[in-house]
Amino acid sequence: MSFKLSLSVVFFTSLTALTSTNAFAIDDYCTPKLNSYIEKAEKTVDSKYISSSQKEMAQKVIDKVKASRNETNDCILMDELF
Repeated sequence: MSFKLSLSVVFFTSLTALTSTNAFAIDDYCTPKLNSYIEKAEKTVDSKYISSSQKEMAQKVIDKVKASRNETNDCILMDELF
C-alpha cells in the first residue's frame, strides 16, 4: 500500500514540476518578442517620417498593451495583437 502511495507522490511531483517549467518556458518565449514589438511601436511614434495616423495607431497599441500587461500573460497579448 505504501508503494502505491509513494509512486503516486512521485508521479504528482514530476507532473507538477514539468507543468511549471513549461509555463516558464512559454513566458520566456513571448516576453522578449512582446518587448521587441513595443520598442518598434515606440520608434514608430517617435519617427518624423511616419504619418500622424500611423503614429496614433501605434500609440493606441502601446497603451493597450501596457494597460493589459499586468493582468494578462504576454503570450495572450501576442495572440491578441497578431
